[in-house]
Amino acid sequence: MAFQGKSNFFVETASFIRENAVIVYSLVLLVIIPAAFLYNNWFINDRYGEAIDKITLNKELVLSRVINNLMADYFGDPAKLQSIIDKIMRDDKDDGDIVEISVLLPKSGEQGFYVAASSNRDDVGKDSLYFTQDALAWSKPVEGVGGLSNNAAGRFWRYTRVLLTNKSQKAGLIRMSLSLNDPDELVNRVITNSYWILAAIFLFVVLLIANQARFLVFALMVTKMKEVDKMKDTFISMASHELRSPLTAMRGYLELLRDKKDLNLDAEARHYLENIGISVQRLGSLVEDILEVSRIEGNRLPVEISDFDAAVAVSRCIEEIKSQAVQKGLALNWQAPAAPVPVRADESRFKQIIINLVSNAIKYTEKGVVDVTMSAKNGKMALVVADTGIGMSAEDQGKLFQKFYRIKNAKTADIIGTGLGLWITMEIARKMEGNITVESIEGVGSHFTLYLPLAIK
Repeated sequence: MAFQGKSNFFVETASFIRENAVIVYSLVLLVIIPAAFLYNNWFINDRYGEAIDKITLNKELVLSRVINNLMADYFGDPAKLQSIIDKIMRDDKDDGDIVEISVLLPKSGEQGFYVAASSNRDDVGKDSLYFTQDALAWSKPVEGVGGLSNNAAGRFWRYTRVLLTNKSQKAGLIRMSLSLNDPDELVNRVITNSYWILAAIFLFVVLLIANQARFLVFALMVTKMKEVDKMKDTFISMASHELRSPLTAMRGYLELLRDKKDLNLDAEARHYLENIGISVQRLGSLVEDILEVSRIEGNRLPVEISDFDAAVAVSRCIEEIKSQAVQKGLALNWQAPAAPVPVRADESRFKQIIINLVSNAIKYTEKGVVDVTMSAKNGKMALVVADTGIGMSAEDQGKLFQKFYRIKNAKTADIIGTGLGLWITMEIARKMEGNITVESIEGVGSHFTLYLPLAIK
């Protein structure tokens, strides 16, 4: 059972890594980036420390040679040697680099060295405590002997080399100690700053991963939404197509019933037939609108752009829809322009827009007139559909082209509609690089203006 539990854990872990590779990759970066920065920082600081040590050693070598030249004529005069050391220490007081300078001379008739002059006056006249180091330095007149040392005051570089007379004869030893406190302080400051930068980088990477996790969640949500939208479009398309067949059959049977003279239907029965016809027509319009919405949202709406005379197309639409205005007792006026108005659009979709706008104007106009005019200027065709209908408020105008939006008041309660027509009309216009605007006053009427690009000659 325990083995099975471990096996399931590894399987689930592998599955999680497979499904969330981005997060796992980010977690790896969370370790690698700070580690790489830390190693690089350590490497640079280590090399920097080595470079400072070498620079300090070279500085000590140069300084020892300078001191040798100053003392070359005074090895027999300890007081003069001491005065030279005192002057050097005074000159270095501001910098504080020199920790110690001592001149060691050989003891006459004995092995070893004694301190002839020193920056530490208490050591003058005493034997040198570094017999082995002194002997080693005495045997290496050029290279000398040096090394790093530590005490409570910090790190310093101790170096001992031979002092030569003007005749290049060995006269004694000079022992110097140069402080590394300033370079060490600089290195420590750099290391501290590096740690703060490392902490900032770590925090930044954590925030980046957290943000990436959020994006991953959003990406998953978007993927799911796309799947749902695809399923919805598929369902709507299938359902709409399935509904069209029985609707077509119902229309056919209704026409047969209306045409049959021998049925002797009374007035009530004929009224029922009319109501059925209206409902079938309404359901058919709804199905067509839903299909159009599905095509537009799925970017599957066919649009074939060509050049045609917009005035001729509008004239045909007015003839087709004029009966609706006559039935309501409205005047439908079409003022065709004197010259052709060539536009670049899809002619069938253009007619669809015109019929929708004019039908809406007739639908929402109780009495009066619907005027349709056209003009061309600034490279665009402007077609205006003006009515003397119920009009609308500024708030309604702002929401008019939203999907499923319908103006709700006492005057529109009995008007049939889905709230999709104007949204579909606007989307079609935009697909043809056009636009639709509206101006309206409640109780006065509305002006809808369609803009489309003119055909380039």
